[in-house]
Amino acid sequence: MKSLPILAPVVACLLIVLTYLLLQGAAPDAARHERTLDALRTVILYNAALQRDVLRARAGLLRSYDPLVRSIENLNEATRRLPAAGDVASGEARADIDRRIAEVIAAVRDEETLVEAFKSDNALLQNSLNYFNYMSGRLTTEGDGLRAVEIGALMIAMSRFISDPRPEAARAVTASLDRLARPSVDAVAASDVLSLVSHGRLIVTRLPAVDDLVSRLQTAPTSERARALQDLYLDVHGRAAARAARFQTLLYVAALVLVGYVAYLFARLRHNARILRERLEFEGLIASISTQFINLPRDRIRAGISKGLARLVEHAGLDGAQIFVSRTYDADLSGGYFYRRPSGSATARLANDLIELASHWTLADHERQGCIDVPRVGELPEGREKACLQAHQIRSWLCIPMWHAEERLGFLALDGVTHEKHWTDDDIALLRTAAEIFANAIARQHNEREREALQARLNQSQRLEAIGTLAGGIAHEFNNILSAVLGYSEMALVVLLKESRARRYVQQIMKAGRRAQDVTEQILAFSRRRERQHHALRVQPVIAEAVDLLRASSPATLAVETHLAAADAAMTGDPTELQQVVMNLGTNAAQAMNSRGLLEIALDMTEIVEAQALSHGNLPAGRYIRLAVRDSGSGMDQATLERIFEPFFTTKPAGHGTGLGLSTVHGIVAAHRGAVDVKSQLGQGTTFEIYFPQIEPASAQADEGECEATEVPVEYGNGETILVVDDDTPLMQLAEEMLAALGYEPVGFNRSPAALNAFSADPGRFDLVLTDEVMPDMTGVELSGKLHEIRSDLPIVLMTGYGRTLRSRQLTAAGISEVIKKPLLSASVAQCLARHLHSG
Repeated sequence: MKSLPILAPVVACLLIVLTYLLLQGAAPDAARHERTLDALRTVILYNAALQRDVLRARAGLLRSYDPLVRSIENLNEATRRLPAAGDVASGEARADIDRRIAEVIAAVRDEETLVEAFKSDNALLQNSLNYFNYMSGRLTTEGDGLRAVEIGALMIAMSRFISDPRPEAARAVTASLDRLARPSVDAVAASDVLSLVSHGRLIVTRLPAVDDLVSRLQTAPTSERARALQDLYLDVHGRAAARAARFQTLLYVAALVLVGYVAYLFARLRHNARILRERLEFEGLIASISTQFINLPRDRIRAGISKGLARLVEHAGLDGAQIFVSRTYDADLSGGYFYRRPSGSATARLANDLIELASHWTLADHERQGCIDVPRVGELPEGREKACLQAHQIRSWLCIPMWHAEERLGFLALDGVTHEKHWTDDDIALLRTAAEIFANAIARQHNEREREALQARLNQSQRLEAIGTLAGGIAHEFNNILSAVLGYSEMALVVLLKESRARRYVQQIMKAGRRAQDVTEQILAFSRRRERQHHALRVQPVIAEAVDLLRASSPATLAVETHLAAADAAMTGDPTELQQVVMNLGTNAAQAMNSRGLLEIALDMTEIVEAQALSHGNLPAGRYIRLAVRDSGSGMDQATLERIFEPFFTTKPAGHGTGLGLSTVHGIVAAHRGAVDVKSQLGQGTTFEIYFPQIEPASAQADEGECEATEVPVEYGNGETILVVDDDTPLMQLAEEMLAALGYEPVGFNRSPAALNAFSADPGRFDLVLTDEVMPDMTGVELSGKLHEIRSDLPIVLMTGYGRTLRSRQLTAAGISEVIKKPLLSASVAQCLARHLHSG
């Protein structure tokens, strides 16, 4: 270090003088000339090294043949650079140089062949020599008698042969080996002696061949041909340098190379020391970032990631760092994490542009270790990549994909705006480790939030299930009450005068009862206990009809806009319930906008590639029909969103709603194996998206013709005996009176065992059985099964107010011909009985 102030001026003066001398002459390309000379010197140098290593290998001083292999590889590499020597000449001189180059290449190939043969033979020879020395020494020590003397004589003969492998020495060794190979009763093991003789004969055979190979390698003409080529090349090069002295130019080149090499070594040492120090600091930084995420709470992970990015930027001297999280992985985190120096700014446009650029990168020349490395943006070819980076004033960019559980969740991007940054392979490897650390932290944040969301949805589902169970039980009891109200009201209307005041009162009772029945149907729909008739249908005509009804019932101040783009979409469902979904959602939306604004109803088809968790349900992968209802109303907060599907929950004032509209929608969608996704914010309106599983349109067309209902005319009875069973005595009496009014002879029981006993006593007395389903002693299905066992041709009609769906196989096994719903009305009962008693 102290000699640098003195050396620097001397070196500078020498460079100035040599440069002046060089500029005065029109010499050929000095760099190409130097490469050619270097290749020639390499051939000579490595040929000498090869000959030296061959002698060392022959003497057994090499542990392996790797130096020979490296010498051959270096010779081949050097000969590949020799054709450039012909560029300094033309005509006959060029042809002469090309011929000399071909001779050098041929000599190197011959040497390579000799080296391969030498390695094989010398390996056998050295192995035999080692074994021979070892075994002869051991046998001489352990043996006794004549055999030991013979082995000693063999060792002496072999030593003379090895030092001077002449034929006379070979014959002496062979004679000793022959004597030793004769059978003997010596204590020395016969197998060891035979092995010794075998290796001795191999030495006698291989040693002259190996020495011949060594001699041929030592006398190989490679160096002479390379020197001859070098002399010819220098001669040609000297003649080409018309204005410069040959020796001055060569001296300048040699001095320049020497000075440059010394300076390179010095700078390289300092550079390596600095790189090592920076690498240790970088590794410490990565380890520190990793430890800060251990046991870090979820609400502090985002701040921890931002802090880690800031430390990376400060350490690397960059202008900014970003983590872009893919929207497909986590929409809530898709905004990413940013750290920018005060001179920069983090924007959503930057995030969107760079994640799009990284996801669709096409320049393979700028990819290293699976990362995108652009040290100079200005050197990129014209195209989308260069335009995007320059638009954000980025001069240097490194983008590292972030993986977790074999899923790419985003990218870690480091950019330089004020200056360019060149990354080494070691730096990129460490940054990939940092990306894995950030990816694990983001994945943990995502998983914990998903777990909390799933727990909340589970709690909500359990709450809705409990409410649905309660609502189903209430609806059953309420149906029994409505049966009495509507049944007696219907019979009262028959006997009252048409113009009487009492008849008008009873009609109002019937009207109120039917409204109550509609409320019960909605409760049953929510609790999924209403019996449905699902079949294949085309959705668009059903939705269009519901929209027409909605327009007709809406005020003129409400604009209804439709986008029905699923003309061929088909599903399995109930068209009436599907229309009820549209009507309920549309009515709710109109009320949220105070009947003023725009109501949008859209229908389309979508394909879900992987399972998704919606706001109110999970959606498996598959093809779906999506019904969207959007309004521009006041919107809802999160607390309201969590309760909108609870029955009787409403935000309307008392007397302006029952709170069953959305709960009915939820029950219908769940019964159709669908899911609901609700998006709403205060002041920004609400969007309901309903997903129904899609089927092939052909199935809907085939089934639509089959499910057309035919009306059966009402007929009165002719005194047929009907067995009526209902545990609710008033309802049983009501059924008796209703059947009597229709011309039948009813026989009622309020206990299943009593009815079974009466039927068992006289099975032929009854023409039909009308029984309730839910009874304490014996259910209607169980009673029907016992009656069917006694008399298999007896028609049995099951009454139900619970809405529970019974399997057709179960009904058939019990002999049940039909199931009718409560509350019972005379017209429906008459038609049902007529189907089974008067069909003949």
